[in-house]
Amino acid sequence: MAEEEKKKHKLKDLIADIRANEQNADSMKLREYVSYAVSRFGFGTIGKMYEGYQMPFYASAGIPINIAGVMIAIIRFWDLFNDPAIATIIDTEKYGSKKRGKFTRWLAPMVPMMTVSAIIMFVNPPGGLWVKIIYFMLINILWEIFSTFTSISFQSMQAVMSADLQERSNYLTFGNLGDKLVGALPGLIPIAFDFLVRGSETRAPLLRESSFYAVFAVALCSLGGITALFSKNLKERVFTPKQDKRLYQNFLTFLRNRQLLLLWTANLTNFISAVGWASAPFFFKDAVGNFSVQTLVWTLTGTPTFLVMLLSPIFLKRFAPRKVVIFNKILNAACMFAMFFVCGAVGYSTAAGITFIVLFSLISSIPSGVSDVANNICNINTFDYTEWQTGDRAEATTFMISGMLNKGINGLGPLIAGALMSRAGFVSGENVVFSQATKDALFRFYTIFPAIGMLLSVIPYFFYKIEGPLLDKVQADLTERRRIAKENEFV
Repeated sequence: MAEEEKKKHKLKDLIADIRANEQNADSMKLREYVSYAVSRFGFGTIGKMYEGYQMPFYASAGIPINIAGVMIAIIRFWDLFNDPAIATIIDTEKYGSKKRGKFTRWLAPMVPMMTVSAIIMFVNPPGGLWVKIIYFMLINILWEIFSTFTSISFQSMQAVMSADLQERSNYLTFGNLGDKLVGALPGLIPIAFDFLVRGSETRAPLLRESSFYAVFAVALCSLGGITALFSKNLKERVFTPKQDKRLYQNFLTFLRNRQLLLLWTANLTNFISAVGWASAPFFFKDAVGNFSVQTLVWTLTGTPTFLVMLLSPIFLKRFAPRKVVIFNKILNAACMFAMFFVCGAVGYSTAAGITFIVLFSLISSIPSGVSDVANNICNINTFDYTEWQTGDRAEATTFMISGMLNKGINGLGPLIAGALMSRAGFVSGENVVFSQATKDALFRFYTIFPAIGMLLSVIPYFFYKIEGPLLDKVQADLTERRRIAKENEFV
């Protein structure tokens, strides 16, 4: 039988196993797999609108790009106070609920509030510069409060939905399918922009740029909020004894999770890559001169990523998750460097240049879906490893600190990008024409910064050790401990 045929049968067996395991009361149900994927799509759609189009919206509202970068950085650093308080509420016993779950109980009330705040974040208020700055800062603070409740709770669910390694691989694969669909609708924004905002020689623009972002915020964030509510169908299965602990006690548990700390050092390089991510919409819109190319890149790269990710359980049985992540990061860096040199030579705004941009993006995207699943597995396995060593997990506090560090680090990206773009001659406003030097700078930001960030972020994964015999021992010991603890509950 051909190798491709074998893969097809194995994929069918995967679906069949999930259905068969539904008979086991302790196993995940197909409904949960689907709900997890749908809710990942919902949270991701709102996040994509927020992260991908916040800076372009601020620029269209007349806020100087360097000030926009400072605003985003300040909001990220606000989470130094916001996130610990919310994680303490989620992770302590007096706020818990056996009936509704430690994490799921927060999703239903907070998702609607997160959705509303995301929508009004893209409303351009009347008034001068300081009125806009104060308005956007206050709305962003509200958004951060509500989104922190939902993001910490939902991310923590990843670690407690199942203790079975195969189930984890399966539901993370399903979840990443939802993630990869995220680009589908927000990915249409550049095409709609070229049609509605730019107009043509024979047709006047139909919308102002700032109004355009508001219209799409209403549509996409509403859809994201509705689908994110599917997270109510998820069930928590991994428990540790509830303790009314203070934040510093949970923080000590986090510090004992040394393998996770090791992986998080890779995140310290994200601010370098984030410079490229923040400048991407401006590169396609203002340097290439065709915002729709960004949609083309997302669409063509998303398809192979989606298809290959369907085979994640097969790949991750043959290759250690750590090695998959290493391969993906190195390939991504190589493709971005190649894009810089090749497209710089032929011209990034020419037909040949656009073709190479799409080609290198396509090559780099192929293993990224499997790598996303592999990276999540590496992170989640550290909770089991820490429980094996210390008897505690502290998921909410751990994900809070992870999110807080990521927000702080990623906040540096727009801050640096805004400063560099301003220095390169970028001017905020609508229908601004830029010099070639400014366009070339945007091209360098888009390619070189992510390439360097990827190369640096791969280093910690060479020292990760929770795999093979060690992981088998951890799982076996924890299974026995939980069996004994469950028996003692009935004694």
